[in-house]
Amino acid sequence: MKKKRKKTIAAVLGALLFAAASIGAAQARGIGTLSSEYPVSLSVQIDPATITDDDLREIRAAGFEFVRFGVRPPIRSVNPGLTDYSKLIQRVRKARLDAMVTLFGGKEIWGHEPGDMRGGGGGNGSKEDRFADFAADFIKAHSADVAIWEVWNEPDNKTFLQPALVRDFGAATSALCERLAQRQIRPDIIVGFGFAKLPFVGGGGGGGGGKVPSELEDAFVSAARSDCLTDISIHPYRSVPETALADYQRLRAQLDRRQLNKTGIVASEWGYASYMPVRNQGMQASLIFREYLINVAAGIRLLNLYSWRDRGQSYFSKEDNFGLMSKSGEKKEAYSALTEFLKIARHSQKVSYDDARGASRLVLRRGESMLHVVWTQGAEQSVWVPAAAGAKCTRVDFFPQMREGSCGSRSDEGFSVKATTSPVLLSISG
Repeated sequence: MKKKRKKTIAAVLGALLFAAASIGAAQARGIGTLSSEYPVSLSVQIDPATITDDDLREIRAAGFEFVRFGVRPPIRSVNPGLTDYSKLIQRVRKARLDAMVTLFGGKEIWGHEPGDMRGGGGGNGSKEDRFADFAADFIKAHSADVAIWEVWNEPDNKTFLQPALVRDFGAATSALCERLAQRQIRPDIIVGFGFAKLPFVGGGGGGGGGKVPSELEDAFVSAARSDCLTDISIHPYRSVPETALADYQRLRAQLDRRQLNKTGIVASEWGYASYMPVRNQGMQASLIFREYLINVAAGIRLLNLYSWRDRGQSYFSKEDNFGLMSKSGEKKEAYSALTEFLKIARHSQKVSYDDARGASRLVLRRGESMLHVVWTQGAEQSVWVPAAAGAKCTRVDFFPQMREGSCGSRSDEGFSVKATTSPVLLSISG
């Protein structure tokens, strides 16, 4: 009888533990839950008004797993074309891609005057309430088909939020978080706010100098502590990618200091333009490639590149030339280098990263092979790559186009590589 009782108690305890584990797994949220075929999952910015189904298929075939685009409320001043976002989301899914959807309005959080509305929301309530209703309604309607939600885009940039209304942003965010809680909407991954500058670290990196307004930082901390936002999203634009590593570490330390240990970091927009006379396509390709490698080194789970296609055709306009593809659809060097690397790096994991006097070496493991990627920020340098006696070594160059060849002569159980600003890869096996 005692044995039977013990078995019954053990069975009940086992069931309770299993249930608790299941609940814990079900409640796991944030960018840390993201799975990927690659060391860093890649997204690319698309234009909802011009993206074609052929583009989406090409994006998926190239190794991208996400596309990012903004959704605007039905207001004449900020959404004159009234894009069919529901249809776009379904087209993205059909192409076997996931969507990262950014929710934002105009400079004033929600349009200008009540008469500026174009239906589906009316003009009642404060602008903060109207934004909250718009965002919560859209999330609820598309929760099954959108993998990552992002609240706002660069509120610290006057293009997207009037500086005089920064003080109202916290109220708008709180209103949205309240709506989500009331309606029991808990997206697995919901990030904010797509900061143009690096928050919490006193300016510097990111999208230029200056400091993020404290009101925006406070709004983020409040939303993250209430479990409304799962992660922070930033736009780490800078002259060279390698400086992002220290900034990621500084941001991580500041998040931890604010008891936001579970809050992950997402690079939701970052790119380099090829525009003359500042930067040709080869330089753009090198910087974008290194941008990806630095995010691998930093352990960032998702990187969104800006952008898929050039906005215009002027060779001298920075804003016209951020694309991996030209306006007419020709693949740039950045597209070729990055996509060829992704073919090799698929199913690999980071082993180590080191930077010695400006010479970088990132090591990945793929099955039985060790992938050593080496490059510099400036002048050519020699980088040592260890290899056991008898190991096979293949060198892969990506610039100006991919080619495979010999690693050169072995000496002292390894190879010496002349590293430049254009990364090369040594694959060592056996």
